[in-house]
Amino acid sequence: MSQAENDVVEHMLSSLTTRVLQNRIAPSDEQVMHHFGLACERAGLIATEEIAIRILERVSRAINEAQSMLELIFRDVDRLH
Repeated sequence: MSQAENDVVEHMLSSLTTRVLQNRIAPSDEQVMHHFGLACERAGLIATEEIAIRILERVSRAINEAQSMLELIFRDVDRLH
């Protein structure tokens, strides 16, 4: 992945996390694509279909890993109570 692609991934993860924390609901597909567009613009990246797929797969993987970690943490907290 290029540095611009990594920048898009990091910006998307940051902005999506902020949005979820503010609204307490998962963003719609349209909102995710809006964040993608903003992140590409900020990074100066014109995304081809191949680049977009690579970025969105990486964002999805990071979100899934975070959800798994949260589930693990909350499961451990429940056991302590």
